[in-house]
Amino acid sequence: MVRKMKMTPEIKGVLRDQRKAFIKKFGREPGPDDPLFFDPEASEPSPLNQKLLEDETLKAMLAAGTPLHFVYAYQKTGFIVDEAGYKNMSPEDRAEYDAAIDEYFAIEDAHKKGPKQ
Repeated sequence: MVRKMKMTPEIKGVLRDQRKAFIKKFGREPGPDDPLFFDPEASEPSPLNQKLLEDETLKAMLAAGTPLHFVYAYQKTGFIVDEAGYKNMSPEDRAEYDAAIDEYFAIEDAHKKGPKQ
C-alpha cells in the first residue's frame, strides 16, 4: 500500500541522513532501485529485514517508555507519529490510526471489567 504524507523538516533530515549513510557505505549516490533504509551489514545495497526493523522499533519504543496505546497503534498500523505528523496524515490514515488507539482503550476497559458472568 502506498501512503502519502507531507515532507516535514524532520522527514527531510532523515532522508538526508540516509543518503549520507548510503554514500559512506557504498561509495556512490543511491539509485532509483536502491532501498531507502538498507542493511548496514550487507556488502550490496539490500533492504532491511522488515521483521527485524519492526522488532527493533518495538523494542526502542518500549525502552523509551512510549505510552502503550501508541505502541499498540504502531503494531496495528505501522505509524509512529508526533503531533505534527498526525496533523499531516491523510484522513484515511488518521482514521486507521485513531481506530487502533480506540481499540487499545476498548481492550483495556474490557480487561479492567474482567470476564462477563
